[in-house]
Amino acid sequence: MFVKRKRRVAIIIAICIVILLVMLSVFSLVVLNIKHSEEIHAKITSIGGELIDYESVNVQNSPFDSDSNGRNKIYKITYMKEGKEYIAWYRAIKNPIDIHSPSSKSLAEKWIYTQ
Repeated sequence: MFVKRKRRVAIIIAICIVILLVMLSVFSLVVLNIKHSEEIHAKITSIGGELIDYESVNVQNSPFDSDSNGRNKIYKITYMKEGKEYIAWYRAIKNPIDIHSPSSKSLAEKWIYTQ
């Protein structure tokens, strides 16, 4: 009887740990997306542009194709400046604690502006 109770408690603890880890992962992704969004808005504004749209894209569909190890998040950004529409590319770092500090597995953040 005591063994069954211990097993039941262990299972409940394991389930709680799994739920906590899933919640932490989801929270980290949300924080990361918010920080990337703020960075994109700030950067486009700092160059005198007005953000139209941005989307996360596959690295093969970007100018970073030959310059990426797949561990960064790539954004295609459409913005308006002086009445003209432009495209910018942002290789973001997947680090919710500091989006400007690459891990040992990712490359540094980088911006590419097209004319």
